[in-house]
Amino acid sequence: MKSTASPRTTGRVPAWVWAGLLVLHAAALGWQLHHQQPLFPDSGRYVEAARNLQTSGVLYAEPLPAAPLRVQEYSIRPPGYPVLLLLTGGTRAATSLPIATLLLQNVLSLINLGMVLRWLAQRGLSRRQWALVLLLVSTAPAQVIYANVVMSEVLLQTTIVLLWAALVAFWQPARPTRYFAGAALAAAAALLIKPVFFPAAALMLGLGMVVGWQQRRPVLTFWGAVPLLVALLWMGRNEARTGYFHFSSIAEINLLRYNTRGVLQATEGPAVAERFVRSTVAASQHLPTFREQQHYIQRASVAALRRHPVAYAAQHLRGVISFFLDPGRFDLVYFLGLPDTAGMGLLQQLNEHGYRAILGYIPQLPAGLVAGLLLVLLANGARLILALRFLLRRNAGSPARWLLVVIIGYVALLTGPLGASRFAVPVLPLLLAAAGAGLQGRANSPAELRR
Repeated sequence: MKSTASPRTTGRVPAWVWAGLLVLHAAALGWQLHHQQPLFPDSGRYVEAARNLQTSGVLYAEPLPAAPLRVQEYSIRPPGYPVLLLLTGGTRAATSLPIATLLLQNVLSLINLGMVLRWLAQRGLSRRQWALVLLLVSTAPAQVIYANVVMSEVLLQTTIVLLWAALVAFWQPARPTRYFAGAALAAAAALLIKPVFFPAAALMLGLGMVVGWQQRRPVLTFWGAVPLLVALLWMGRNEARTGYFHFSSIAEINLLRYNTRGVLQATEGPAVAERFVRSTVAASQHLPTFREQQHYIQRASVAALRRHPVAYAAQHLRGVISFFLDPGRFDLVYFLGLPDTAGMGLLQQLNEHGYRAILGYIPQLPAGLVAGLLLVLLANGARLILALRFLLRRNAGSPARWLLVVIIGYVALLTGPLGASRFAVPVLPLLLAAAGAGLQGRANSPAELRR
């Protein structure tokens, strides 16, 4: 007899959902094959780091030979993504399309989405709910955009989804050690791809110590220490190259050129902000060592931020909101090859003029782009509301739910004032998982199961 089981009762992702995901990725890859512009403004340093690693055996993010050498370029990019480019032929991205790199990233994107969809399938969704999940994925263009450009977001996304899945598996009643080990290795890989996961090394150590003590399993503490050990080894490598024991020079760059500049633009004006950045950099360059230069930038930036704590708090909050809601004008303009008629970016306009800047900003954009951005913005809002519906639901204290809260919240808070569509890509599948779970009520009715 032919089975009439619904997708909810089979616990499988419907074939037509997979077909939809394949069409989305194929369309984006087809566009890239036609357009052949895989480089975003930040791609160059990844490509140069990979090329220098291949030709000179050194991770340096600008062309070599260079005179003078810029010490910050030795540590501005962790090794994870340059190594992937090296292994997949991405070092030639400036002159030819890195097909193997883009194919791998598309496969990783499908795997990442598949992992969270399998989790949703175990929860049980009706056909209508699966259709809405596919719609939520389709209206998140950043997922397929970053799968088809030379950027590290999808690779980082893979490590984050693996981290979440491993911890969810570990928190089942049996709690096998191998799942915690997998989570620790995923966290270690994540921090070698993006510095935002550097502080997570301490969190993993703390988790390993607490759970290891509770369960009398010291091996969990050992695995919890692995990300911190990896981070310390990389910091030692950076000290050997630069004379400064640190994880990435991007921390000081973001602190001065984005966080401090943004606060000063909002409080003292763009001219003052620009003078402060220039004078701070100039003064630091008179110091004899890279370590002293970076410490000077830290002290000067923190002192400036302390003058305006309320403005910084507002900027950080605005960044977190943008992290979840930004429709990704930057992503669409560069990926589709559209003319950037808006001049300065919206982030700079927000820093200088606040949210009222949006009213003057939108008319500068093409009407078709505005319509597309509005659609994505509405979808982002719907995803966020549905995710909050699930995450704040009473009597739903599953480990998966709290891990979603912690991991998504961690990335959003650490990104802070830089919050934008691009920075949400690494946790986008987790947001989709929470939103998909939020489509369900407390329980689906028998009538809905038959839909």
